Amino acid sequence: MDMKMNQIPALTWNWLRMNEAVVTDVNELQGESLLEVVTPAGIVEKSNQDFTINTKTGMGENMEKLLHSASVPVHTFETSEQIAEVLKLDYKFDGNATANAVELKVADNAEMTVFMNFRSEEETGDAAVETRYEIGENAHLTLIQVQYLGDKFRFYNNIGGEHAENGKFTLIQLVLKGDKSYYGNYSGLHAKKSELETKIAYMLKDENLLDMNYHADHTGKKSNCDIQVSGVLRNESRKLFRGTIDFHRGCAGAVGAEMEDVLLMDESVRNQTIPIILCDEEDVSGTHGASIGRLDDGMMFYMQSRGIEEEAMYEMMARAKIEAIANQIPNADIKEEVLKLL
Repeated sequence: MDMKMNQIPALTWNWLRMNEAVVTDVNELQGESLLEVVTPAGIVEKSNQDFTINTKTGMGENMEKLLHSASVPVHTFETSEQIAEVLKLDYKFDGNATANAVELKVADNAEMTVFMNFRSEEETGDAAVETRYEIGENAHLTLIQVQYLGDKFRFYNNIGGEHAENGKFTLIQLVLKGDKSYYGNYSGLHAKKSELETKIAYMLKDENLLDMNYHADHTGKKSNCDIQVSGVLRNESRKLFRGTIDFHRGCAGAVGAEMEDVLLMDESVRNQTIPIILCDEEDVSGTHGASIGRLDDGMMFYMQSRGIEEEAMYEMMARAKIEAIANQIPNADIKEEVLKLL
């Protein structure tokens, strides 16, 4: 079947056909993929028949229905403590079309860090993971996701959650390998001083596709979001980033910022970036922008004068962009593991 997903809140780009992603030949999802879990003390694991967190998601209702049709259990992890160790969820996808569902619940004044490692044992396959989160007052959830899939793998990564007062969500995502990837996140910043921090890095090659939709929904006073994206495109790869900062009436004092930095390695790549700010409140501050292009002449001359060839320059700069995001992973062991993949 064909399916629409990753639709932006305001449909303003009809003539460029960038309002949503249209995915053809979507396979029916059947059963779970293999999941290995390392659960630190203080985190309670449960299994439910369906999600208990009612929230929107970044990829939208069609993606939610597709995953629900797989009838897989929802793995719930919750804590009421400040957990220093990392909850590790290691996904091993096979060549089938599989689905996984996860809930993350952080109670008031608690803290939890989760590492999701997406990898495949086959070069070809389909997989979908939906993650919903709930963050209590003065609580902090950090979610780190690393994708390292087969060269012909199609992957759907759908996230959505809600914040209580002064609740913070830190999202770090690295897309290092895979064929066609669809990513989305919805953060409901509905409480006072709720906060979202998003850092994304990607490295695409050949005919890879990365389609993204990120929505920071501000209704809480003095809520804050910061979305930073950094990536590298080479060969004939394609990328579309949709980032929406949505200021609703009543979110006085809210602040939002989004920025994307894209390095184009070849002339045949295709990059599309849609930074959007929707505003229905006067007392807010919102900024957005994008830096897209090849290395500037001054930088190239400086490096060539020191004996560095052009190809080596681009490789060096490409790696530096990914490492800049990887180095912000708060856990030293996970950071080292990610840098080894690079």
